[in-house]
Amino acid sequence: MKRGVLATTTVIALSMALLLLPALPAEAQAADKIGWVGPVYKELSDSLTKGFKEYYKKSYGKDVEITFVRPGGWPVCVDKVRAWGNKPDADIFLGAGAPAHEVLKKEGLIVPYRPKDGDKVPADWHGMKVRDQDGYWACFAPWIVTNLYNEKVLKALRLPPPKTWKDLLDPIYRGSIVQTLPYASGTQHEALEIHLQAFGEKEGWAYNRLLAAQLARFSTGSTDTTQMVGRGEVPIGIAQPQMNAMVARKDGYPVRDLLPDKTILVPEAVALLKNAPNEATGKIFLDWLFSIEGQKCVLEGGYFPARTDINFSQWEKEGVSMAKHAKEALGVDSFWDLKVGFIDYNLDLATKRWDEVNRYYEYEIYRKWGELKSSLSLIEEVEGEVQAAKAKKLKVTKAEAKIREARQLFEMNGDYAAARLAATQARSLLAAP
Repeated sequence: MKRGVLATTTVIALSMALLLLPALPAEAQAADKIGWVGPVYKELSDSLTKGFKEYYKKSYGKDVEITFVRPGGWPVCVDKVRAWGNKPDADIFLGAGAPAHEVLKKEGLIVPYRPKDGDKVPADWHGMKVRDQDGYWACFAPWIVTNLYNEKVLKALRLPPPKTWKDLLDPIYRGSIVQTLPYASGTQHEALEIHLQAFGEKEGWAYNRLLAAQLARFSTGSTDTTQMVGRGEVPIGIAQPQMNAMVARKDGYPVRDLLPDKTILVPEAVALLKNAPNEATGKIFLDWLFSIEGQKCVLEGGYFPARTDINFSQWEKEGVSMAKHAKEALGVDSFWDLKVGFIDYNLDLATKRWDEVNRYYEYEIYRKWGELKSSLSLIEEVEGEVQAAKAKKLKVTKAEAKIREARQLFEMNGDYAAARLAATQARSLLAAP
């Protein structure tokens, strides 16, 4: 047989053999894919992963492969999407509050999509935006910025829970507070915006310098803060998502959340990334997330669900394990039944100065933390010396003016070196004959 005829016969035989092979079972088919990027806690991502995979298999008869990129807090996740540009390695931005999503919208990194049942989430609440009117993002898990405290440790220290932001500046709490950086935590970033917008920009930064001097340490993030407070290492945690106390108490820790006098709603939101590689699957996920089953997975993941037609008492009867804890934590049957008051929050302003606020805190407070604390300590020492001299009826007018200058330089200008110099000059004036 000639070589060409043999080759042709072999190809035909192989083709016939392949045709006779049985079709691959459905289980062997390649799974569909979806990628998430965002700052949500592992408990929530685990719950959503389990729930969505079950839903996808049941609805489409095949598996879905989920990858989740979680590089850090809100700002870190925003920067990850920025780095991807128009070729994202994920489809969905999962988590973070309104300013993060507004930044992504402004920079053209997310696209509009209106999930089915997305209208079950209010458009706004107490004057705060809950979902974007153009459909770029929507809240799937609302919460309020709170502070946390360990009730057993505070009781042992005979300290009352601090009820206001200004209470935290009381010297009795020095060394008993922990917080993280605004770049590491979107909640901390929002706390800064609360201070800047409620107190005024200069006064807000002055407040944060004084608060930094009260800290025992900086944590690595919101989760780290909650864990330290839960274990009693530091009794008070600043700028925490409201649901953290609910989960900590469920796990047996003596943690309470405390709504400070000035706070805001955080609409933990979700959005479809521009040029998502698995856009169709991403839209299926968004539709599922706002369904009743998706919202139950949100609650089972330790977050409060966003739909207005939710009833925790009913869900508890249906066997949703976290429903009882949510009702106890909030004191109502749905998050939107809460009676709270918020500051007049300017979302546009918060979005505009997103990077600037993070940068200023890191360079002017965090990186100068040692200098900040030593400068304030010197000022306080000299203030005490001035008061002692006044008590002795000594003439301290010039020293008093100079130490006031030192305090002003520290709080309002953040000029620590000049503040120390003024404090030293005030001490010299006290010692002058």
